Parts: sequence; structure tokens; C-alpha cells
Amino acid sequence: MTQIGKNIKKIRNVKGLSQQAFADLFDLTRGNISSYEESRAEPKIEAIMKIANFFSIPLADFVEKDLSVNELLHYNTHLVIETEKLKINRQLANIPYVSIPYIEDYIQHHANSHFIQKLPVLTVPCNSKLRSIAIETEDPNNLPAGFEFRSGDILIFEQVAKENIHRITNKLGMMIDSESLRFGIYQTENNQTGLYLNDWVKYPFDIRSDAKYWLLQASYKQEG
Repeated sequence: MTQIGKNIKKIRNVKGLSQQAFADLFDLTRGNISSYEESRAEPKIEAIMKIANFFSIPLADFVEKDLSVNELLHYNTHLVIETEKLKINRQLANIPYVSIPYIEDYIQHHANSHFIQKLPVLTVPCNSKLRSIAIETEDPNNLPAGFEFRSGDILIFEQVAKENIHRITNKLGMMIDSESLRFGIYQTENNQTGLYLNDWVKYPFDIRSDAKYWLLQASYKQEG
């Protein structure tokens, strides 16, 4: 028997979430949560992955380990949302989440809507109508200098739209095509915009190309 039900109940208690509030985060019902906690049923694998990713708990620990309160307090609490309060001001969005092991697959299939739909999601407050993607940081050295991100931090990007190109200058962005995923700062010189990793490495910016361009909207850092 797994420890999922016990861990869900502990997470709710630590984060101050009712069964209904917890259910709302993952498109479940209060009855679902009750049955999980009482060991009358277990979530589907998709729901298990969503919950573990949302609270930044290693999947194996969430499934197999009877987590202590101290352990739960050390996991990333920045992703915790009190939905009853949050819904007053902001909407919740399910954003596709690309964890480190799936980055290469995402590069190859970033334009495949079926692949994107099968990714786990992070449920976060977001009012944007544009497409968004959450990327787990693999190597901070691939980011421009000056950003204090670590491996495992999560960066949420919004896709750059033609009408919003004027907003991107001097902001952290990401470019992805079928060969690679690259980060940099959007800068404009001589009326030409590029994505600059540093003074020597510059990636082209062409909104009309097959590459997709993204703009950092939020980040969730690990605690400690």
C-alpha cells in the first residue's frame, strides 16, 4: 500500500487547505480527497504527478514515504495556493510543466500540441490569456549572469506575441526550436532585437521563424 493518502492529509494540514480547496487545485472533488485519505481509493498516476510536482515533492517520496511534518515544511512552499482567498482576485491556470528529465523531449516536440497536453501541469495564479510553459532549471550556467536560480528552480514563461514585442527589451527570455532551448536577455541594437546570453553569445530573434520565443513571467525558487 502506498503512503499517498497519508501524505495528502499531512500536506493539507501543513498548508492549511480544506479538502475542497485541495481538490480544486487538481480538478478533483472533495469526495476524491476523502477517499484517498481514508485509503478507499488512490489517485490516477496523472493526479499523483500533479500533486507531487505542485508541492515540489520527489515523486518516489510522495508515493512510498510516510512524510513527516518537518520534511513537508522543507519542500517548496512558494507553490502553495489558498484557493478560497485567491479566487477573489486572480484566476488559476494549469500550465504545462517540463521537468529536467523531459527537457530533451520537449525540445523535440515543443510544437506538438498532443505532447504538450500530456505533460503534467502546475496550477498557479495567472490572468494571462497567452500560452505559458513552466521549465525546471537544469543548469544555471545556461542562464545570463545576475540571476540567482539553482538547478531545480521553476521558471514560468509566457509566449511572446507580435503585439507585445515592445515589452520584451531587457527581460529574461527563452528561445526554442527543434534543436535546442536557449536563454538570454532580449536586447535591441541598431533596431535589431536579439537574445543575449552574454557579450559574446547572441541568438537571433525573428518572430516569423519556426522558433518559439518566451518571456519570463514568474519563478519559484527552492527554499534553503
